[in-house]
Amino acid sequence: MVVFFIMELVTASFFLVWFGVGSIVAIILNYLGFNPYIQFIGFAVSSFILILSTRKFAKKVTKKAGKNATAERLIGQKGVVLKKLNKTNVVIKVAGEEWSGYSEDDLNINDKVEVIGIDSIKLIVKKID
Repeated sequence: MVVFFIMELVTASFFLVWFGVGSIVAIILNYLGFNPYIQFIGFAVSSFILILSTRKFAKKVTKKAGKNATAERLIGQKGVVLKKLNKTNVVIKVAGEEWSGYSEDDLNINDKVEVIGIDSIKLIVKKID
């Protein structure tokens, strides 16, 4: 039981937690004196029902979050160059957060930029007036 909860904390998949709950059901059945076969059935059935009943919710949550959900919301946002690393790479401040970014434009400190895309963990920006 504890193993499932620890694995859930490590993976954050919202899947293994239901096996932990199923283990609790099996422990209760054991405490009530049921044989191991009934305990296993209780574990399997409760885990299965919990997984199916939360599947829609889990899909909704993971669909909304997405891989780059935080960065994607920044597309179209305007920011300012805080630090010039070289001709094309800069540190920018967008929506109150500092991000690595790059541009084909020659950017300088305090230039205003707009986020036009994302490449991995860097924002692609263009200079604006």
